[in-house]
Amino acid sequence: MATLLWIESGSCSGDSMAILGAEGRGKDANNLMDFLELHGIELLWHPSLSPHPPSVLRDIVRHIAAGEVELTLLCVEGSIIHGPNGTGQYDTLDGHPKRDLIATLCHHAQYVFAMGTCAAYGGIPAAPPNPSESTGLQYTHEKPGGLLPADWTSRAGLPVINVGGCPADASTMIRTMNLVMDGLPVQLKKFGKPHTVLPCLCDPNTLHKKCRTGEQVGYSCYGCIGAHFPANKSLYRPAKQVGSV
Repeated sequence: MATLLWIESGSCSGDSMAILGAEGRGKDANNLMDFLELHGIELLWHPSLSPHPPSVLRDIVRHIAAGEVELTLLCVEGSIIHGPNGTGQYDTLDGHPKRDLIATLCHHAQYVFAMGTCAAYGGIPAAPPNPSESTGLQYTHEKPGGLLPADWTSRAGLPVINVGGCPADASTMIRTMNLVMDGLPVQLKKFGKPHTVLPCLCDPNTLHKKCRTGEQVGYSCYGCIGAHFPANKSLYRPAKQVGSV
């Protein structure tokens, strides 16, 4: 039986809330529970769903590291915190740096998903001056290398699959995991993003999948699916008016 373990780092749960349907049950099975049921996946751990205390997670990791439990899908949300001074003590589980647990899980997982921009690239916590010494799993902003080296691959031979977003859209997360469960190829674009990650408010049915936030909202934004977030620019920029030069 396939298994899934979801671990939260950097005190972030936005992607969990999105995929659990916190704003209403997801449509077309775009929520985690329906995904697990559809593919017959055993949930090993989830911080919002597991009935046991977090201390049990260390036992689960121990069994996975010993080869006693198979780990098919590893989902990580939140920035990987290395501070202070490289100790990882800003984010711990039972006194141990959570980044070390995550690294162990990555080395035993068939597929590793960075759910959201923080897990993928470090996100806002990694913005200068980065007092928490945050990184992503395999990138720090747009630079290769984070918790894992740039050339790291999972047991399936893939690098970390970076599902960008702040938070990532539930349908995007489910669609991406469906690819590997259905045995379909995962096409990774720049910065390790799968082709399932689309710009905000774009029309997925057109050939030109460009961001339409400025067009539909009236202002442009940071662009939360990108590797460098927040970007070094104003939060709001007036969108170009139709017919303007």
